[in-house]
Amino acid sequence: MANKISLEESLVLGSNGKLTTDPSDTSKPLVVRGVIKRDHVNECIKTGRDFYYIDTGYLGNFVSPGNPNGKKLWHRVVKNENQHSTIRDVPSDRWEKLIEQDPSLAWSGWKNYDKKILLVMPNPKACKYYKIDYDTWVKETEETIKEHINLPVEVRIKGSRSERVKDYTIYDALDSGTYATVTMNSMAAMESIVHGVPAFVSVPCAAGPLASNDLAQLSNPYMPDHKQIERQCKSLAYGQFTLDEIQDGTAYDLTERYS
Repeated sequence: MANKISLEESLVLGSNGKLTTDPSDTSKPLVVRGVIKRDHVNECIKTGRDFYYIDTGYLGNFVSPGNPNGKKLWHRVVKNENQHSTIRDVPSDRWEKLIEQDPSLAWSGWKNYDKKILLVMPNPKACKYYKIDYDTWVKETEETIKEHINLPVEVRIKGSRSERVKDYTIYDALDSGTYATVTMNSMAAMESIVHGVPAFVSVPCAAGPLASNDLAQLSNPYMPDHKQIERQCKSLAYGQFTLDEIQDGTAYDLTERYS
């Protein structure tokens, strides 16, 4: 069954039919996948209808001892937003299991590199979702970076999944001397912080509680306490699920319990 139905239908299955993928069936919350469905999200917000957003998970989808091929094992499920932008109080078990899968996720301190700024380009689809002009964001962000810090800027453009997880990964980019990561709302911001490199973001996102949105602070980036980082990591671990967990009801049940 895992290969025969979509992620959206898998979540409907796991909810025992309490959710729907049909925008016209307003008697149930709507399952939405990807930022291209902004119109459906807008309509849900306008009418007060709950929606469940599905997309790529936050952490654990890179090559690791528990994921040797770097498969997309984890998918995020978020109620009424597209990323978990606030910290929830949840148990630690799912985060601990994620560290077992990928020990590199365990906190090892801030890196204090000082060679460059890593500018991660936003997904154009995400720009449309937030009604942000891509070219304007890039131009203004590059200008602001140069205004506030004298470091070279490495531009990272979202390539194929194979390139991102097996070739020159985000962690390779970070460990080649990145002082800070700047992005709109990319998962790279959260990956950067967990790896010990501070981040700057432009819109509410998973990294938001741990990052700054003011590039004027580049010379003194926000570096939250490890306990705060761990709290958000635990929260995110309770917001991403395997396909089996989506289909067997775990994702729906935990999303309901902790939303």
